[in-house]
Amino acid sequence: MSLLNSKVSKIAWWEFRRFFKWKQELISIGLLVVIMAVSTGWGAISAVFEEQYTGAIYFEQRANPGEYEAPKDITLRDAGSMEIEKWKTKLPEDLDVVVMVHPDNTATLRVHKRDDWQDELTDSLQSYLQQLRVAALDLTDEQRTTLDSKPDVALDIAQVNTDETAAEDEGSSELGMFLGIGISVGVFTGFGLMMMSITAEKQQRVTEQLLTIISPREWMDGKIVGITLHSLKAMLFIGLFFGAIALLAASFSDEGSVSFTIDLFVLVASFVFVMLGLLMINAMLAGFSATIDDPNHSSRSSFMFIPLLPIFLCFSVVDSPDGTLAQIMSILPVSSFMMMPARLAQTDVAWWQIGLSLALLVVSLVWMRNVAARLFAMGIQFYGKEPSWKDIWHAIRG
Repeated sequence: MSLLNSKVSKIAWWEFRRFFKWKQELISIGLLVVIMAVSTGWGAISAVFEEQYTGAIYFEQRANPGEYEAPKDITLRDAGSMEIEKWKTKLPEDLDVVVMVHPDNTATLRVHKRDDWQDELTDSLQSYLQQLRVAALDLTDEQRTTLDSKPDVALDIAQVNTDETAAEDEGSSELGMFLGIGISVGVFTGFGLMMMSITAEKQQRVTEQLLTIISPREWMDGKIVGITLHSLKAMLFIGLFFGAIALLAASFSDEGSVSFTIDLFVLVASFVFVMLGLLMINAMLAGFSATIDDPNHSSRSSFMFIPLLPIFLCFSVVDSPDGTLAQIMSILPVSSFMMMPARLAQTDVAWWQIGLSLALLVVSLVWMRNVAARLFAMGIQFYGKEPSWKDIWHAIRG
């Protein structure tokens, strides 16, 4: 693609700025900053607003063993027999729960009303009472040790010429899934902007005037590059948005953080595949948009969703990066720009597969760029009607 051509560069930059609204972008960035700020400080925020519950615990016919630890948001104090008798008729307002442990190692919870926090307390008590039951059994120390310890389950992974440390650091299938979602957003962005841009210019008879000073190829190249920049911007924003959501979700987990590492080669190669793939898809969309006269009434608009089909199919095999179907889809140009980065993030990919996939993608991009220019040059000659499928086929063949 003649990116060094000054006309193409100007068209690409104009096309990008045409749909780039600073006010909307600043609002989106501000929203993203707020989400990330809330995600980062959610632990402290939740600690401030976290509800605390107070109660009492009573062991019938025995003293409190002093071993039970209630969940962190529940505080239990020891209760006496006289208090329990009084509370059986009416539970005081300053207590949320009264736990009565019976001699047979069962328990009763007396509460004001049903609430979700009681489930965690119930699970905790069940585990504790189960330990008391086991302790009451006439078992030897060896039997108790055997009963308390979990059986070992060994995981034997056969690795061939693979660094174990690097394998552990590779991305999981979730990374491939998020990548697929991001690419889908990029393709949908290109679909909408390309359709709106080209068909509107055809209807307003703007393009005919521009083609007196530039060639159809230069006009198409500029549009493809400009819209692709928007697709990459949309992918970047959705990636940052998912990152903020991941931080927010991690703040609810016990670990409190989320992190992963990825190889620099994988990062660079993935960017190259995605960028070339978006250029190819946008070239395809540009060429086909040029054959549509009015998107509101044309039955051909639905055909522009065809490039999304391979992307959706990739979602079904992203969990099996070493499968035969995944390997084939990582080589075919229509799906390699999603499937190859997903495989690189999860497994070792043969160098010949990477090279073959990249070569086919570049060849397909060059061919699709030429087809888009021919379709545009043909489509601009039709006003008030759409070219027939025969005309389109002749333009594709050149």
